[in-house]
Amino acid sequence: MVLVMILIVFTLIVLVGACIFWANYKDAERRAAALRAYQNRLINEAEEIKNLLAKNNEPTGIQLGDEGRLSAGKAKEAMKKWKDEYVSVSALEKYPLVPPLTGDRPAMKKDDADKFNRVRDESAYMATLQALINPAISRTNHYKNRMEQLQVELSIAEGQKKSREAVAPEIPKKKEETRAALQKEIAKLNEQIATDKTQFNERKAKFTEDKTKSEGDIAKDTEEYAAYEIKVNNEIRELKRQLEELKVKEVIKHEINFIHGKIIRPDVPNKTAFIDIGSRDRVVPGLKFLVGNRGVQGKFEYKAKVEVKKAWINTCEVAIIEIYDKDKPVVEGDHIVNPLFHKERPIVMAFVGEDRPLKLRYSVDEATRRIREIGSEVRKEVTLDVDYVIFTEAGSQKTRESYDPYKKAVFLEIPIADASEVFRFLGD
Repeated sequence: MVLVMILIVFTLIVLVGACIFWANYKDAERRAAALRAYQNRLINEAEEIKNLLAKNNEPTGIQLGDEGRLSAGKAKEAMKKWKDEYVSVSALEKYPLVPPLTGDRPAMKKDDADKFNRVRDESAYMATLQALINPAISRTNHYKNRMEQLQVELSIAEGQKKSREAVAPEIPKKKEETRAALQKEIAKLNEQIATDKTQFNERKAKFTEDKTKSEGDIAKDTEEYAAYEIKVNNEIRELKRQLEELKVKEVIKHEINFIHGKIIRPDVPNKTAFIDIGSRDRVVPGLKFLVGNRGVQGKFEYKAKVEVKKAWINTCEVAIIEIYDKDKPVVEGDHIVNPLFHKERPIVMAFVGEDRPLKLRYSVDEATRRIREIGSEVRKEVTLDVDYVIFTEAGSQKTRESYDPYKKAVFLEIPIADASEVFRFLGD
């Protein structure tokens, strides 16, 4: 009985163990099938990823590795190849990224080209695919523009060909029309030539008659010219004689030899005074006088300059605007002079020399205006009624004697004054 029980228990244990083993076997079998299915799914996904990677990598132009993966070595080889193609000296010279504004771009020197290639290879310049896009686009645009240009040229050539084919039948007609027109023009020209010959013969006969008449006129004019030449030679001899006289004539220098009035009641501290001439003597406000007295050889020695401020009939109030010597003040009875002014009549003068002297403060026009304002006259030419002549200055490479009005004044014995001395009476 015990043995039976033992056998039963053992059988049960074996049965339970067999069930457990069977269950484990089935579970392992099921997991093995699931793992095989998962493995197949992973293989399929890997293949899909590989295909997708190849498809996505295709636009980059970089080849995949042996296992279908991205390879750094392949990428570096591709990038180096593209850098040599797009960013090389020859590529930039042939397809510049920025076209030259004028002319052709000069070739790069060998040393500069070597430096460029070395810097390109040793640096990160154009080391990425993104950076190489710009030169690639530039190259593409270049080819695109060239293709469009060729298409336009082809279109033009085809149009020209069609035009020639269309015009070809009309060329003989145009030739005949042109020939007929030329024959008509030739006939017209022959007719015109005949007419011109007739007119030429008529004009020739008239010219022959005119020639005969002209020869007679020439003989007459020759006689008249001979007489005129004798007359001109006589005048030239007379002018030479006058010129010789002019050379020996002495230049008369203009001197201030008349006194206009005197200073009365001077007030030197307040720089005012009065003069004993007024408006009835043709004095006007703004008129300048030099104050002084006669010195050695009768020449005036000046002390100061005064300007008329107020004018009455017999007297004027003046301002002492400039004192030449502080040790010689203006006193009662000092004389006043101005060669541009006269109490009884206008002074008549004329200018000789340059119209715009460089060394003087006034031009001839400005000096003329100021002289006329004080009641005197300026003539444009040197005449006998001129009181004296004012010489401004000689131009470059010139002398006083090179001016004809100057020589005329010397010949007529008219006094000559320097503008630098006269302009001091014109004021500021």
